[in-house]
Amino acid sequence: MKLPLWRRHQDSELDEEIRAHLAMAIADRVDRGEDRDAAERAVRREFGNVALVKEVTRDTWGWVGLDELSQDVHYACRTLRKSPGFTLVAVLTLALGIGANTAMFSVINAVLLRPLPFPTPERLVAISGVDLRPGRGATSLSASWPDFFDFRARARTLEHVTAYRATGVTMTSGGRSRYVPAAVSSADLFATLGVQPALGRVFRTDEERAGADVAVISDALWRSEFGADPAVLGRTVTLNSRAFVVVGVAPAAFHFPIGVPAADIWITCAEDARVDSPGDTPMTQERGAHFLQIIGRLVPAASLSSSQRELEAIAESLGREYPDESANRSVRVAPQLDALVGDTSKSLLVLLAAVGCVLLIACVNLANLLLARGAGRGREIELRSALGASRLRIVRQLLTESAVLAAMGSAIGLAVAYGSIALLVHLAPVTVRGLDEVRIDGPVLAFTVLIAAASALVFGLMPALQAAGRASAASTATRSTQAPAQRRLRNVLVVAETAISVMLLVAAGLLLRSFDRLLRTRPGFDPEHVVTASFRLPDSRYPYARQIAFYEAFFSDLAGVPGIEAAGGARPLPLSGTRYTISFQLPGGSTAPGDRLSAAFGMVSPGYFRLLRIPIVGGRDFTAADNDAARRVVIVNQAFARQYFPNVNPIGQRMKPGVQTTEKETPWREVVGVVGDVRQQALSEAAAPAYFIPYPQGLISPLAIVVRSNDPTGAAENIRHTLARHDPELSLYDVKTMDEYLASSVATPRFQTLLLAVFAGVGLALTAIGLYGVMAYGVAQRTREFGIRLALGARPGEMLALVMRGGLGLVGAGLVAGVVGGAFATRLLAGALYGVDPLDPTTFVGVAALLIAVAMFASYVPARRATRVDPMLALRTE
Repeated sequence: MKLPLWRRHQDSELDEEIRAHLAMAIADRVDRGEDRDAAERAVRREFGNVALVKEVTRDTWGWVGLDELSQDVHYACRTLRKSPGFTLVAVLTLALGIGANTAMFSVINAVLLRPLPFPTPERLVAISGVDLRPGRGATSLSASWPDFFDFRARARTLEHVTAYRATGVTMTSGGRSRYVPAAVSSADLFATLGVQPALGRVFRTDEERAGADVAVISDALWRSEFGADPAVLGRTVTLNSRAFVVVGVAPAAFHFPIGVPAADIWITCAEDARVDSPGDTPMTQERGAHFLQIIGRLVPAASLSSSQRELEAIAESLGREYPDESANRSVRVAPQLDALVGDTSKSLLVLLAAVGCVLLIACVNLANLLLARGAGRGREIELRSALGASRLRIVRQLLTESAVLAAMGSAIGLAVAYGSIALLVHLAPVTVRGLDEVRIDGPVLAFTVLIAAASALVFGLMPALQAAGRASAASTATRSTQAPAQRRLRNVLVVAETAISVMLLVAAGLLLRSFDRLLRTRPGFDPEHVVTASFRLPDSRYPYARQIAFYEAFFSDLAGVPGIEAAGGARPLPLSGTRYTISFQLPGGSTAPGDRLSAAFGMVSPGYFRLLRIPIVGGRDFTAADNDAARRVVIVNQAFARQYFPNVNPIGQRMKPGVQTTEKETPWREVVGVVGDVRQQALSEAAAPAYFIPYPQGLISPLAIVVRSNDPTGAAENIRHTLARHDPELSLYDVKTMDEYLASSVATPRFQTLLLAVFAGVGLALTAIGLYGVMAYGVAQRTREFGIRLALGARPGEMLALVMRGGLGLVGAGLVAGVVGGAFATRLLAGALYGVDPLDPTTFVGVAALLIAVAMFASYVPARRATRVDPMLALRTE
């Protein structure tokens, strides 16, 4: 048998027809009784291309060898290279889906999956107090120093336990001062975390008492302030105008607390054991002062549940021993990682599910493309089958092509992910733990390989089985029955991707409506042109009376600076993430521990409400006359008045806050004013009952400085210069505008809404492309039918309606399935929605209208093509 054209194609790639001719030549010799090896050698001599003959022989007969995989990959690459348009679309589609999933997983890996950077982190637990009083919903609380000391002394399931609070200190060195993030902790901090110092030692238990002013410094501070001098041990550093002895240097990789700016200096609870006046009670003895975080390390034999039971029993015992402070309090023990992540895990997992849906839509699109492409390769597949290739062999070769596409898509997808990570980190709330560690590492690469392999199976298996099944059909009748079956399969895929797209669009629509409602929510104050800042007055130089005098003089001077309209102070600031809750008593109310009332508390300066434009709806504002020597007064918000003074005028009513400054017994106070409600904790949380006192009558923490200025940028410098004139050793920190606090309050919903909207938009675009592809392919397959219809007198409008009805029918079926699925899926978003019901009809109707409009657009172009078919040309081509 002669082999025409082979010689001139000897040094180039042959098309499928010549390859098939070569395979048939080998098969003919085998059919005549020749041995297969002999047949190959004969054709090789006649053709002269050893490599190609081996390739075709193995491809045809399914030889099994060590290089079979490379043979399949080589053939797949050559086949894809012959269809550059299809390959480009497929690879880019996969790159988008895989890249987005890889980027999202890299964030989840850093935030949720990567263990804490301490030895045996799985044994670290967070211990928080729980308020069991009726109506509190088992609110989780921080702990007090006496609570911690009792837990440490009595717990047997904890190998070590430590308490800490984040703070800041003013460090004075070389004639200059600066604010340094710090942490006050018990002596067990480093032992609990399992960290050894890089230099020196850690704290001892006897250094928890007042007067033991020792410090451990960070590696960064050691290098920046002490030039990495090993002789730093034993040297003193001035913090808040007091001398502290450096006893150790932490390892370079040690960053704690996690989730907030890491400390550069750690000091012991001797700081809280100090008192300003001989008769004062130190914070280490205030059982009702809850402001600490507690971390424990489980003993190897203990479990989370056993520790929970033990600490609950200890808390119950403390409630009996100290009913005034500890009644109706329990504890909650949780893995430390879970406590740090909090509700962030829910939003990140929702986003991962959303981006997974985008990849699924991309896979469905590719499956449709491969089905259409497989129909065009019918002759090649049938010839393979006729030459002896098994159905499994054909499926394997086609799956290899899918795997090659997935590999190329994942390679480009990694580049997409690398470029997207910086954007994701920039958009994410800054309080999310682990954002500084987001990177493409081993686990992320493994995830990419996994989803690439899964994608290849999802979009490649069904078309491969279809193609192999078509190859096994020998008769024309059988092939004719398979064409409608293939069309039905492609239609089902369009319905499936439409349903997925609907669920994504509904979720995005709900979050968009929720976020719009959130942005329209009034915070209760005017944040524009308001600048805030903080500084700390050292207790050693500023006892209580001097602090009051300093603030009064400072606010007075600051208000006189040109460009500043008003100046004042408060603590805590609204939307700052800080909330003080202090108990109080009403006349005639029960004083039993279980019936104690509590509400949000604030210390403010005279004119603070006017500065923030918080309306005074009744009574009066604080004045300079409301000093420490004056009659005790209080202002409440409207929520407080509604709840605790219903049906009476709150002005003139009396209450007794649990605030003590210089007096043994907390005094009764008269309500002199009612102010408007302010969203204190978050913009999404309703204003809670709150009361305020003038800071001269109850200064329990440093005030935040608040100024209103037409020049916010210059205001920060004015505050700094004014502070330097009053005390050059003080350092300003946390300089922010109230707009920044407002933006931070909506950072999490903005992040989730923006990403989900982007994913939904991509899913909608892919769905439209998939619908267009199905419709265009259907029109091409039905060219003869449309030609006959037009020849018999069908009008173009009727043809247009016929085709578009098919497209809208597919979308309609997907829309119904998507709405049903969305009705269940969106319940997972209920906790993230603000003012919007998960079954919001406006959102569902809007999504349906949008999808129908997109479907009409995607169907219109192929439908127009059907109306322009030339009947004679269509019949002639058949």
